[in-house]
Amino acid sequence: MNKEFIIILVGFVLTITIYGSIIGLPMILIGAYLLNKKANENNSEEVINEINAKKEEIENLNSQMETIKKEKEAQIDKELSEKQMKLDNIDEELDKLEKERIDEVDLKIKDKITELENLDAKYEKLTQEKEKRLDEQIQRKKELNEGLKYQLETLEKEIVHAKDEIEMQEYGLYEPKYKFIDSVSYKERLDSVRKQQKQMIKDKTAAVGSNTWTVDGDRRKGQKMINDNIKQILRNFNIECENVISKVKHSNLENSRKRIQKSYEQLNKLNQSMSVHITPSYLNLKLDELQLAYEYELKLQEEKELLAEAREREREEKRLKKELEREKNKFNKENKQINQEIEDIKAKMTAAAESEKAKLEAEIAKLQAALDKNNEEIKKIDEWKEKPGAGYVYIISNIGSFGEDVFKIGVTRRDNPEDRVRELSSASVPFKYDSHVFIFSKDAYGL
Repeated sequence: MNKEFIIILVGFVLTITIYGSIIGLPMILIGAYLLNKKANENNSEEVINEINAKKEEIENLNSQMETIKKEKEAQIDKELSEKQMKLDNIDEELDKLEKERIDEVDLKIKDKITELENLDAKYEKLTQEKEKRLDEQIQRKKELNEGLKYQLETLEKEIVHAKDEIEMQEYGLYEPKYKFIDSVSYKERLDSVRKQQKQMIKDKTAAVGSNTWTVDGDRRKGQKMINDNIKQILRNFNIECENVISKVKHSNLENSRKRIQKSYEQLNKLNQSMSVHITPSYLNLKLDELQLAYEYELKLQEEKELLAEAREREREEKRLKKELEREKNKFNKENKQINQEIEDIKAKMTAAAESEKAKLEAEIAKLQAALDKNNEEIKKIDEWKEKPGAGYVYIISNIGSFGEDVFKIGVTRRDNPEDRVRELSSASVPFKYDSHVFIFSKDAYGL
């Protein structure tokens, strides 16, 4: 077959489809052109016949292609119709499903709304109940706070009072609980408290324990074990108290009380499993013993200081009497000498000329003035000796030895109180005392 017919045939085939016709028609024209050109060139009847045959064949093909095209278009239209029906059915199904879905969602939403409303009501109820409980708790806290505030204020007052007492104790100012007049009374009371302690131990009331214990099923063995524990707890407590009481002083009195109280609590806690404990009455006796022992030592110290002061005063009086007697003897000796000189001058006056008498009289007047002055001093000495309480109260300090704001107040009956200050300065301090004031009083020791 010639290539021209092939081109024309392919063109007819392509024209069967819609898009292929765009290429098929030009190919038919090109094939016809080439075939016509070839026919003209050959100018042959055979070619013309062949062309006519081919044209007839082409017309037949066109007819067949048109039939095929119509059938194809009909088939496509049918398929499109079926597809459209399916699509419409799908849309209806989707609409139906969407509606069902929406109804289901609406139902769930309504259920959730109902559930939320129930939760809101429940939450509101719980909130109200909680607010009520909180209000009650707040009210109780307020009442408790008011009570604690009152207790705190009370405790603060007690603490301030305790601090004041401790501070005064540090300065040696202590308000005794037992105000006995002498150490003997304190000693007697202290012995009485100790006897009460011994009696409580003897009566088995200092520490007590359970009487229901058994050991190996034997109650007597159980009671013996309890008695041994009572002896042990009392022994430990008494040793601790004795150690504390023997070292008590004004700077650790409060801590000593706390140590005894703490020992009491710890020993009772350690023996709690055995139902053995020291009784509060025995603890109070130990605290009384601590207080009495402390005040007994204070009273002893006070009596020692008073005794030392009395002895110092006695020594001072003796020294003063010796000094006064020595001063009086010195003045008496001077007076004796002055009187002798006056007598000698008077003897000279009897034989002296008138011009010398005036000079001798002036000497006698001068000697008489010295005699009168000495007699005045002797009179003062006699008066001083007749007034045993008279003297000077002195106030001195020594910053180099004791620091600032520390003063020594004392009494001296010496005529010149500075002598006493100089004596103290040379005693046992590295620096001399500074004198602030000397106050004379007829009752210097009372002042």
